[in-house]
Amino acid sequence: MRYVFPCMIELDEEHLRDTGREGYNAKFPDVHGAHTCGDSVQEVHDRLRDCLETALSFCIDDNESFPTPSAPGPGQVLVSVSPAVAAQFALHEAMLAQGVTAAELAGRVGMRPSHAKRLTDIYRPAKPDEVERALAALGLQMVSEAAPLEQWTPSEEPAPVA
Repeated sequence: MRYVFPCMIELDEEHLRDTGREGYNAKFPDVHGAHTCGDSVQEVHDRLRDCLETALSFCIDDNESFPTPSAPGPGQVLVSVSPAVAAQFALHEAMLAQGVTAAELAGRVGMRPSHAKRLTDIYRPAKPDEVERALAALGLQMVSEAAPLEQWTPSEEPAPVA
């Protein structure tokens, strides 16, 4: 799966009206709880990846599948998770799809169950070769790709909050 989700950045007109200062909100419509804010578009943009990864990590905590990303709409930007986190997310999805517990995975790859569980914990980065070994034990491999950068610049005007 590709972990690339559309995000809408909007000018917070209420904040502007109340404080006289610009403020911006960002939300990922496909990801429950994925929203952030900042004083500038650039500040919000700098927070998007962390916001997305954190919100998606709750799916791991709740032992749920990740949401399916929709196509980006007008004015939305695409945000991806880091390659290392994508590997950890892919491992979680594979374990869930195959009904494999951390203990069972640990037995397949020769590690302690607590260590196997940490392979999907984005706050305890796993060694790439360990994640790849775990994926191989589930019949999968990581494939990397490069894609063109989103044509977004901080000077673009975000849509006002309705």
